[in-house]
Amino acid sequence: MPDRVANLIPSKRPKPPAPVPSPFSVAVLSASARPAEQIEAAARMSDIERDVKRLRPLASVEDQGDREMLLAEYAAADKVLSAVALRQSTAVLS
Repeated sequence: MPDRVANLIPSKRPKPPAPVPSPFSVAVLSASARPAEQIEAAARMSDIERDVKRLRPLASVEDQGDREMLLAEYAAADKVLSAVALRQSTAVLS
């Protein structure tokens, strides 16, 4: 009973463990099972995320145009990644 009460108090809740990054060998094994288009799309998405953070928030018309172009490229890369199920047993719903 005291453990249940302690879990209800935010300051007494046990902290979740920190996420553990996957080793490089696991990433290589995962990438070897994916088509080249998906790997390129994932790399493009990470590059675009970095570029969008560099733009100032709607400072000028040119920045707005650049941001819209980056978001369109991001959406295209996301479409490539979402077209294939992550696991063989997972069906694509959209």
